[in-house]
Amino acid sequence: MVKRPFVRNFFFESLLKINIEEPVLNKTLVIIRHAHRDTSKGQELNNGLSDKGRKQVRNIFDFYFERFPEVEKPVLFSSARRRCIETLEPLARKLERRLVVNPLLLEQTEKETSAQFKQRIRRFKKDWEKSSSELTIICSHGDWIPVFFKELLGLETSLKKGGWAEVEWDGKPRLTWLIQSF
Repeated sequence: MVKRPFVRNFFFESLLKINIEEPVLNKTLVIIRHAHRDTSKGQELNNGLSDKGRKQVRNIFDFYFERFPEVEKPVLFSSARRRCIETLEPLARKLERRLVVNPLLLEQTEKETSAQFKQRIRRFKKDWEKSSSELTIICSHGDWIPVFFKELLGLETSLKKGGWAEVEWDGKPRLTWLIQSF
């Protein structure tokens, strides 16, 4: 019979390293595409929400409290566009949390190449992966979200206006909820 202490020691040392040196932080990222925007004055870049959009916001608001009744202090990030801010503002007010405008969440600009756009999205991905927040909620755009899904999960998918997606992190990302629209 051959003894294999090296194998056993290596195995237990590996477990020790995983548990002590690299603790896994479980966290959730909620990705919301801004609610339906008001187009009555044209397709201007910084318009707010339509009546349909405000109804979607109420539904998103209600769904948040069904999903996360005990999470008191999520981090909320929004694109600088008015329609994104208006999508998350009611939730931020109710939770008494600051809504942080994050330029990394903006839709692609005319001056930005596809490579620059992807690089900006990768910066947000890296920031979130490093974050210690248990729950992060973001609101962004129809061009940004599919690229983010591809970068984070390797998935080709999008969200309709007012859509909700959840990604859970337990050392690697997993898409756990996808609701196309409220």
